[in-house]
Amino acid sequence: MLWVACTAIVITAGWFTLRPLFKGPEGDLDIDMLAETEPDRLLERKNVIYRNLRDLEFEHKMGRLSDADFKQLEAGYKSEAAGILQKLDQLNKDALIDESIEKDIAARKAKLYRSRPKDKKETRRCPACGAETISGKRYCADCGHQL
Repeated sequence: MLWVACTAIVITAGWFTLRPLFKGPEGDLDIDMLAETEPDRLLERKNVIYRNLRDLEFEHKMGRLSDADFKQLEAGYKSEAAGILQKLDQLNKDALIDESIEKDIAARKAKLYRSRPKDKKETRRCPACGAETISGKRYCADCGHQL
């Protein structure tokens, strides 16, 4: 009887231990990958290319790369980096266009609301210090004088 109980405990412990190995990943990976934006991907690729260029220069200085190989690889990395920088500039121009549209909208709203008469609020001032007081308060917040 003791042998059966020990076997059951070992099997249960093994099942809990090995279950994560056979289980699929949690969450939807496609949605996580879609959350990454185009500028994020381009910036990450640009950083990778810059690191590769630094490594390439280091390898060339150490004498592990010939001049012909270095020039060929460097030209490839630089042309790829130039393409990525052009794409990033185009995306920034699109963002600047959006910002200019938002500024135009804000300016038109300001004109529209400027033409309407504003409700004039009656502001009270403290007789002792002249500071604006909060309506409904009995004492000045700055000097403590009774209003």
